[in-house]
Amino acid sequence: MPDRETMRLRCYASRGTMRSSPSFRSITTTHPPDSTRLSGADSSNYPRTTAVSKSVRDYTAMISSWQSKRLRTGTVNRDRPNQMSENQSTATLFEYQRYPYVSSETDSFREGTLHLTDKTIELLDSLNSKRPFLEIGRNLIKPLNYIGVVKANGFTIQIFPKLFTYESYREQRSIVAGNLLKMLSHTGHVPITEVDPAGLDLRRMDLFEIFTYLFAKNLLATIKSSQKREYTRNFDELRVIRGRIDFRRHTNPARMHIIPCRYHELSVDNLLNQTLKYTCYLMSRTSSNFTTIRLLRSIVDLLDPVALTPISVAEIDRIAFSRLNRIFEPHIRMCRIFLSNSSLTLQASKVEFFSLLIPMERLFEEFISAVLARDPACFFGRDVPVRSQAVVGRLARGANGTELFNLRPDIVIGAPRIEAIIDTKYKQLDPDDRKAGVSQADLYQIYAYAAKTGAMRCMLLYPEVLLEQKRDFVLPVRSREGVDTDVQLTIRAIRLSHDLNQREGWEAFCSELREIVMPLIAEQEPWRSTESGRAVVEG
Repeated sequence: MPDRETMRLRCYASRGTMRSSPSFRSITTTHPPDSTRLSGADSSNYPRTTAVSKSVRDYTAMISSWQSKRLRTGTVNRDRPNQMSENQSTATLFEYQRYPYVSSETDSFREGTLHLTDKTIELLDSLNSKRPFLEIGRNLIKPLNYIGVVKANGFTIQIFPKLFTYESYREQRSIVAGNLLKMLSHTGHVPITEVDPAGLDLRRMDLFEIFTYLFAKNLLATIKSSQKREYTRNFDELRVIRGRIDFRRHTNPARMHIIPCRYHELSVDNLLNQTLKYTCYLMSRTSSNFTTIRLLRSIVDLLDPVALTPISVAEIDRIAFSRLNRIFEPHIRMCRIFLSNSSLTLQASKVEFFSLLIPMERLFEEFISAVLARDPACFFGRDVPVRSQAVVGRLARGANGTELFNLRPDIVIGAPRIEAIIDTKYKQLDPDDRKAGVSQADLYQIYAYAAKTGAMRCMLLYPEVLLEQKRDFVLPVRSREGVDTDVQLTIRAIRLSHDLNQREGWEAFCSELREIVMPLIAEQEPWRSTESGRAVVEG
């Protein structure tokens, strides 16, 4: 009876180019069968044999060379499977920073310069025409206000937000990446149920690989605990009655023993599971991380009874969710994001393009709103309603009396009486400007909110990059009763550079946010303006 190592060698020899190799029956080992394991990275770990054929030596050398090449090029990172390899096929850019680029025969990112092929530039131009996320000049590329990841012609461009000064980007790259994942998980832009970056090397991260890994990890845990089964309509010709007989097809006298039946069957082969299997199969062909591929293939194996069939975005939109399958909703949303933003199909050999881009100003607004709404008592001292993008009125009325132009502040505090309004602005303030860099359009907007709602306190909240900004203004507003009232307008900036994935960093961020927003609903008399304070509203 051949030992385990001999059987393993035979199994390897039966694949690929070794199918025509000589028999391995003459192999005998001189040590216990479990004393070593086959290792392609170190040929000294192979079992010693008394009679090894030349075919085995050739095959082991080929395996060693193949695996060494994949490890060297970053195709598979086996030694640290949860870490993404940093190589020249991934460019990490930061928003609003200019990067030189040159035309090249291969795509790479070296010493701060993008080397792009003509095909890659053409694909980037095509994606940019649908959603402008890059400013492409003659020899410079500048990412705009979108963050996320773009894959074009096998080259990955990941765009990070500007949370630090430019000189600190390289040193703080892991914090930027971790904070981005934290913000995405809070807002639901990337519908991943659990984000745990502790097992990932965020210094070398590729956002595409990170999203794929987290999706596969969470989905595998969900499928192991429950699989969606639902009744499907079936038609079959049987020898026994099942369901109801289709008499319109039961007319052939020579086949009266064959009964055409229509019936319902409780099956896992439904649209929801087909979507999961199809997406995981495509992702396993695009990922380059060993652990991610293993997780995705485990999901495909668990869904073995489910048919592997192409699924369109329109079919995904037809999936109805109830309390029985609500647990799969975030995974289906992630499938939709992948399929709607990718060119990969069952017939395609590689991803021509993939994009997952999110406006940073929208992410900043929804993140602040989600944090405040999760625990209002912590930030405001009492349980006050916090609403995001709530319509507080109309700006104008048409000739027929129809009200037009919704007024929709970013964050509304209080209901039914609105106590305060927060409008988030994702831009850098100018400390040398006498108006603190606040644009006239932003001031008009917050003035309209205050006049319509009667809120006594308003705030413009910015992200802090260079230094802390604190300015207090006064807006003289005439109420509906015709009474002039002074509304307090505060300009504040919040730091996003805390390590939000660490307990200390998260507590520091929440403490700073609480200090900023707490005075908005503090029990005190409304502000009364002074003559010196009125100069602020000048144009």
